[in-house]
Amino acid sequence: MFDYWSVFSLVFIGFTVIGFLIYFMGNRKTRYEKMKLETYTCGEPFPEVSIGPDNFYVAIKKNLGIRNLRHIHSGKLSDYLLWFLIGLAALIFMVVML
Repeated sequence: MFDYWSVFSLVFIGFTVIGFLIYFMGNRKTRYEKMKLETYTCGEPFPEVSIGPDNFYVAIKKNLGIRNLRHIHSGKLSDYLLWFLIGLAALIFMVVML
């Protein structure tokens, strides 16, 4: 009577509707306590550390011998997603070939 894909579609739609119902019925107001926003390391307060954009890629620059990453990275989201998909496809290809 029902084939595999119609049952799968009905279950997927059902879980999606249930998920949206739970999401919209939930409490949207989030109360943060000051303690929850602090960073701790092994129970001790951790000093606030900020890493600048120039220092973030220092390890990559040193290990790969790249002088200026701005020529490689355009900063466009579409380029980032393209490289992400290429890397994901390579990983999937390697897993399938094993």
